[in-house]
Amino acid sequence: MIDKLEILDRLYDGLKFKDATYIEKNNTCVMNFLYNPDVFKPNDENKKVLFNKFEEIIGNYVKFDINFINCPLDKRTIANYTYSTIMNIFPAISKNFTYDDVSVDILNMKVNITLRLSPSAYEYAKSLNRESLIADKLKESFFAEFIVNFEKKEDEVVIENQIEKNMELMASIKEAEEKTVYELSNITNIIGKNDYSLATDFSKINSVIENVVICGEITSVQRKTYKRNYTKNGETKEIERTFYNFSLRNDNKIIYCSIFPKQTDEAKGDLLEIGMKVCCFGSFREFNKKLNFTATTIARCEYKREEIKSKFKHVNEEYHTIFPKEYVDYEQTDLFSEEEKTFDGSFVVFDLETTGLEAQKEEIIEIGACKILNGKIVETFSTFVKPSKHIPKEITEITGIDDDMVADAPTINYILPDFYKFCYGSTMVGHNVSFDISFIYNIAKKLSYNFDNPLMDTIEMARKKLPGLKNYKLSTVVDKLNIVLDNAHRAINDATATAKVFIKLY
Repeated sequence: MIDKLEILDRLYDGLKFKDATYIEKNNTCVMNFLYNPDVFKPNDENKKVLFNKFEEIIGNYVKFDINFINCPLDKRTIANYTYSTIMNIFPAISKNFTYDDVSVDILNMKVNITLRLSPSAYEYAKSLNRESLIADKLKESFFAEFIVNFEKKEDEVVIENQIEKNMELMASIKEAEEKTVYELSNITNIIGKNDYSLATDFSKINSVIENVVICGEITSVQRKTYKRNYTKNGETKEIERTFYNFSLRNDNKIIYCSIFPKQTDEAKGDLLEIGMKVCCFGSFREFNKKLNFTATTIARCEYKREEIKSKFKHVNEEYHTIFPKEYVDYEQTDLFSEEEKTFDGSFVVFDLETTGLEAQKEEIIEIGACKILNGKIVETFSTFVKPSKHIPKEITEITGIDDDMVADAPTINYILPDFYKFCYGSTMVGHNVSFDISFIYNIAKKLSYNFDNPLMDTIEMARKKLPGLKNYKLSTVVDKLNIVLDNAHRAINDATATAKVFIKLY
C-alpha cells in the first residue's frame, strides 16, 4: 500500500508523502506529508483532492485524515536533527563526536552534510558505507535530497590517558566506602504497601534522591489539610485533603517527612504515633534549602543496624569515561496522538548486548540507557564495552557487533562507575529486566557497587495493559503501540524503544 501512496508525491510540487499511521481505536488512517512552505501551502482544496485520491487507492473502509508537516530547509534544524540521529541511532560512530562536527550546506533542494569523525569511527563508518544509511534516514524527515560525506579528525584524544590521569575515578575503582544498611522485620503496612527488607542509613544522604527506603522512630506527627480543585462532569469544586507531617529519628539523626495519602487512606494516617518504629518508601526533596523526605508508603516495623558493614563504592561526583547526552526526539506525531503525560519519579530504562546468555560466564559488550524525568526521556547513556573474550559469530549475526567495533572501547571497570552514577536514585526498567540486571549484579558485585535500585519490567506492564498479543517480545509490543524500533538488538535503540513503551504503559 505504501508504494501505491507514493504516487501522491506527483500531485503537488513541494509535497512529499512520508508515511501512514493506522489508529485502531477510531479506525482512522492518518496520512503524514512533508511540505516545503516556499512551494506548497496546505489548504482545504488540496486536502480534498488528497482525500479523493486516498479513496481511489484504498477504498472507503477506514476514515482518513491528513497531517501536514512543515519542513523548511533550515541549516540549524538539519544540523540538530543530524547530530541527534548520529548520537541516538548510530552509537558506533559517535565516539568523540560533537555538534560542531556537523557541517550543512544547502543548494536549492539538495543538502550536503559533512561529518567529522574520529579516526576509528571514520574507518568503521566508511567500511560499512554508513553515508548512504544516514542520508536515507534524513530523507525520511526532510523534503530534500541528501548527500553525506565523512572527514577524518586528526586530533582524537586517547581515552585511556584521560582515565589514568583521573585520580577520583582510579580511587573509586580501587577503594570502596563502608555503607550501613538496616534490616527490616515484622512489617505491618499503614499507608500503601511496603515489601522491602532493607533500609538506607538516611544520615549519609545529603542530596536529592528518588525511590529510597528509610526507617526510624517517630518523634512528632501532625495532621494537616490543604485545598485543591476537583473537576467532575465539567463542574469544578474545591475540596479539602489531608496530609501528615512527621519526623523520624535514627541514631540521633532526625529527618522531617511528609506523606500525602490517597483519599481512601487519609484516616489511616491517624494510626501514626510518637515512639512508633516505621519504615517509609519515598524520595528526598529540597524545600526552603533544607532536605526533607516525601513518603509514598509507610509501615510499622522492627529494624536493626547490620553488624557487618558491606563495602560499596561511592558515587563519583563527575562522569569520567562515558558522558550522558541530552536526548532530543525529532519524531513527528500524528493528529490523533495521545496527549503527552507526565509522572513523578526518575527512571533509567536500559538494555545490554552480551557475549552470551549466562551472566556468570559471559560479558557485556554494549550498554544503552535512557533516563526519564517527568514522563519524558531527557538523557541517554551509550557505550561499547571491550570484553576479555572473543565475540561469538552468532552474537555478531544478531547484534552486528564484532571484535573490531569494541577494540578501542573502555573495559567494564571504567564504564561501571559512570553507569552507576547515571542510575543512582532511579528505578531501573527493562524488557525482561531480570536478564539484563543479572549481568549488572554480577559485575557490580565484583567491583563493589551496590545496585539496589527498585526494578520494573515492561513485559509485565505489557501483559497487563495489552492482553491478547501473540507474544510479548519488544518488537511485537512496539508494533502494537506504533513505536519505531530501528536497528533492533543494539542496546541504545532497544533501550529507547523500551523507554517509549514504558511511558505509554505507565
